[in-house]
Amino acid sequence: MMRWLYQLRQYRKENPLAVRLLAYILLFSSVITLTSTATQIYLDYRNDLELIEDRIRQLEATSLNEIASQVWLINDERIRAQLDGLSQLPDLQYLLLDTQFDERFTAGRQPAADTPLLTRRYPLSHTTAEGEEYRLGELTVMFSLERVYRNLKDRVLVIFATQGIKTFLVSIFILYIFWKLVTQHLGTLSRYARALTPHALDEPLVLPRRRQQRDELGEVVSAINTMRESLKEDISQRIQAEQALAELNERLEARVQQRTRELQQANTELSNTLDQLRNTQSQLVESEKMAALGNLVAGVAHEINTPIGIGLTAASYLQDQAVSFRQRQDQHPLVAIAAESSDLITANLKRAAQLINAFKQVSADQSSEQARHFMLGEYLDEILLSMAPRLKQSQPQIEIDCPPDLRLYSYPGALYQILSNLIQNSLIHGFEERPGGTITIRARSDGDTTLIDYRDDGRGINETIRPKVFNPFFTTRRHQGSTGLGLHIAYNLSTQRLSGELRCAANNSDHPRGARFLLRLATRTTPEATATVD
Repeated sequence: MMRWLYQLRQYRKENPLAVRLLAYILLFSSVITLTSTATQIYLDYRNDLELIEDRIRQLEATSLNEIASQVWLINDERIRAQLDGLSQLPDLQYLLLDTQFDERFTAGRQPAADTPLLTRRYPLSHTTAEGEEYRLGELTVMFSLERVYRNLKDRVLVIFATQGIKTFLVSIFILYIFWKLVTQHLGTLSRYARALTPHALDEPLVLPRRRQQRDELGEVVSAINTMRESLKEDISQRIQAEQALAELNERLEARVQQRTRELQQANTELSNTLDQLRNTQSQLVESEKMAALGNLVAGVAHEINTPIGIGLTAASYLQDQAVSFRQRQDQHPLVAIAAESSDLITANLKRAAQLINAFKQVSADQSSEQARHFMLGEYLDEILLSMAPRLKQSQPQIEIDCPPDLRLYSYPGALYQILSNLIQNSLIHGFEERPGGTITIRARSDGDTTLIDYRDDGRGINETIRPKVFNPFFTTRRHQGSTGLGLHIAYNLSTQRLSGELRCAANNSDHPRGARFLLRLATRTTPEATATVD
């Protein structure tokens, strides 16, 4: 037995394709056998049940009324005779009649608890000539299914035995034919392929057949021999190509090393030159901008201040004359018009004068490199006043929370540039040029430094881009004309000119939405801090 099992495992190892083919044949045959057997068994089962159903219908048609009549006549002997006669029917195992008079009649053999049964219950009644119906009892009929199941079991065993033997014999025959025509030659092909090496390509492949046939296996043998000849030629060419490639690689490696050293040196020189050019460009742009701004302020002061002053003087004189004339001629129609017009002209000229003075101060701060004393709260108001034309488009609500006595000695022009860039960033990116929105600027003194907390309630800054907001040329609206230099310039001014720090803070429960920037700069209080601010 052990030897037979060993030979079977060895055959399975050497001929896995034949074993799989046998398994598929057996599987398919088993499925067909099971399907046909199940169908046949089901049909036989239905036929046997149909026979029992015919007997039940015969009993219903011929015996129920007769039994009901005998119960009505209380003829016990006829009742027992009827039941004994019915118990002789095939497969009818037990009859039970319970009457309304607490009588019980039985016939046949009472079935065991596990006996498969087909049970029918029939109520018995009698109708008199007057049409009255009386219930007489109930007849229970039990048909046994043991014979049906026993016949089915015998058929299953016979069908399985015959089908199994037939399937096994057909499988063995197919397996032998397959081994004879295919499997043994596949083994020859596999052994030849395993023995084939680049150094053993001279021996051709020949199948052990009586005569060479032009079939699929012959085509495979011819293709393998053709491939063997091609491999011989390709290996020879590859050896020559590898030798040439090795020489070329050596030359290329030496050239790449030389070019890499040259490129690294050129990159270092180029990087140094680019840094120098950037620094020079920044200095030139800043110098030209400050010079142009100084010239612009001088021209504006010269060209606008004098007309504004003359206009303000004339408007004040007109206002005084209108008031004086109103006292004498209160009913004259031109009195109210002159007074209202003079008030309007005076108020707007004063506002224009304030704007020009604030612009002159801020422009002078931007174009001058000199630090000076200034009150932070007042200067914040001047910045907003100078930006009024720009703020008038979006109309944001700007809240300034700054102690009135907070004094700095610093560069107000740089501070103006930083805050104006932050406000512009809120208008363009936070509020997207829509009206409304709130900007809060809170300033507090913290020892030798001053902290300016700038907030808005706009769209806010995504956490993924927050670390890059101060990078030069970084913007999310480049297609709309933004350059990405506003926050970069603000950062450079805060760290270089003001010797401070500017950072973009993350949102928290105190500031759940919008953008928030924290500017910390040196207060730089000096002994002259008590002097009058210019």
